[in-house]
Amino acid sequence: MQVFHFDPADHREQYASEGWVHIPAGLDPTFLAELSEFVSGRFDSHQVAGRGIGGSKEQAVYEFPQGVDFPGHLFDIVAAVAGLRRAAMTLSERHIKAYDPDAPEEPPAHKDRLSSQVSVGLSIDIPQGSNLVLYPYDHRETNPFNVSAALRDSLPEAELPEHLLPGAREVVIEDQPGDVMMFQGSSMWHKRRYAAGAVNLYLKFNDFGSDPLGEDPVTEHLRAATVAAVRDGALAELVAQPARRLDTVSRQLTRDPGREVLQADVWGSKPVALNEAEVALLRGLDGGRPVADVLGEQVTERDVRRLAEHGAIDLVAP
Repeated sequence: MQVFHFDPADHREQYASEGWVHIPAGLDPTFLAELSEFVSGRFDSHQVAGRGIGGSKEQAVYEFPQGVDFPGHLFDIVAAVAGLRRAAMTLSERHIKAYDPDAPEEPPAHKDRLSSQVSVGLSIDIPQGSNLVLYPYDHRETNPFNVSAALRDSLPEAELPEHLLPGAREVVIEDQPGDVMMFQGSSMWHKRRYAAGAVNLYLKFNDFGSDPLGEDPVTEHLRAATVAAVRDGALAELVAQPARRLDTVSRQLTRDPGREVLQADVWGSKPVALNEAEVALLRGLDGGRPVADVLGEQVTERDVRRLAEHGAIDLVAP
C-alpha cells in the first residue's frame, strides 16, 4: 500500500519557490480508507498528551500498518518534493489531530516546532467551510523551540501573530478528504480556520536528525545501539552525532556571582550537567564526527561515554 498517489516532480518547483504545495486527491484511496478506519477504531487507544502537545484538539500517534511502504515510499516522496537530504531524513511527528467541537473559528496562527522543517497534512475528514490558512510570504523566521507555544511565550506583544499578521498575504487552502498539503511548518505561520470537527494526519520531517518526541522508529534503534556500544566495545571507530532527542544545550547564570550552570536538555529525561569541553563537543558535532577525531586533551573517551549514556549523543557505525 502506498501513502501518496502523485508524481513529486509535478510539485517540486512550486515548493522550492513558495515553500508550500496543495495536492488535491494526493492520497492513495486505499491509504485514506486505512486512515479513516484508524480514526474510527483505534484513535482512543493511541491518544497522546504532555509536553509539546496542545491546542483545541485530541491527538493520537498514528501507527503505520504492515503493508504500507514505510518509511521508503513516504520518505522518498517528501524528500523529492521538499528537497530534503533523503539519507538524513527524520520523522519527528506522526499525529492524527481531531479538533474539538468548540475549537475557535479564528484561532491565532502558530509555527510548528523546530524539528518540523517540513509539515505534511493529510486530510481525513474536513467539515464544510474548514480551511488551512498559510502565511508563506511574511515573517518567515524559524521557530527555534521544540514546543510550538514556547515561541509565542518568547515574543513581545507587538510580535504576536494576531498583531503581526493583519495585512499579511494569506493562502487559504479549501482542502477535502484525501488532499495533501506540504509546507515549511517551523518557519511559516499557519492555522486551521473553522476547525471544529476536522481530522487530519500531520507528519513532520527534517533532515538534521531531530526527533524530540521519539516518534521515528529509527530513533529507538539508534538509542539501543548506542547503549550497546557503550557497554560492549571501543568507541574510537564509531561516529558521534547529536542524539535525536537532544533538545537544547544551555548556559544559565545563577544568583551565585560568577557561577554558570551548563547542561543538555534531553527530551523526556533529566538535564545532563556539562563542562565547557563537552559543550564545545556537542556544538562541533554537526552531522557527526568519528569519536577518534574528537578525543584530545579536553575531551576524553570517558566524556563521550557519559554523554552517550545520558542520551545527549548517539554513536553509529561509519
